[in-house]
Amino acid sequence: MQKQKGAVLLVCLIALLALTVLGVTAMSGSTLQERMAGGARDYNVAFQAAESALRVGEAYVRQQVEASVDPTQLFLAKADCPTVTATQWTPPAELHNKPRQPVCQVRNFYGASGGATSFVCETDGSIAENRAFDCLSRTYLFNVEATGYAGGDAEVHLRSTVAIAIRSQN
Repeated sequence: MQKQKGAVLLVCLIALLALTVLGVTAMSGSTLQERMAGGARDYNVAFQAAESALRVGEAYVRQQVEASVDPTQLFLAKADCPTVTATQWTPPAELHNKPRQPVCQVRNFYGASGGATSFVCETDGSIAENRAFDCLSRTYLFNVEATGYAGGDAEVHLRSTVAIAIRSQN
């Protein structure tokens, strides 16, 4: 009978080892899921910051075009947008590291091409012979690029094209 007492101890140790391996595996999976959720949150925060900067840049373009005599001369070189204010975007309070302020830049759509055309001309479709067609409106195009940041290394770049149609005075 004395020989059987050691077998119970061996079975218990094997069961304890199996439970330990199972517990460590479950903890490792939970840690991985937590890191993935944190990465998704950081990406979402960076995306929201970039989108806010993009909207600030688009509003800035519209404001500058309305105030300009010749929109074709605006933003021929990349220009910084105004700073995104706290009311336009504020990082979530639960972030451990405060991210950098989102930024944006604006450029004339045709500015880099060196071409003479700086607008798109929309017509009513009727072009008479021997006369230049009349523009109903001139649509000026501007690129807005924005970058948003979040905790960790999350960084999101967005770009939009702002089209502003100005009715011709003809």
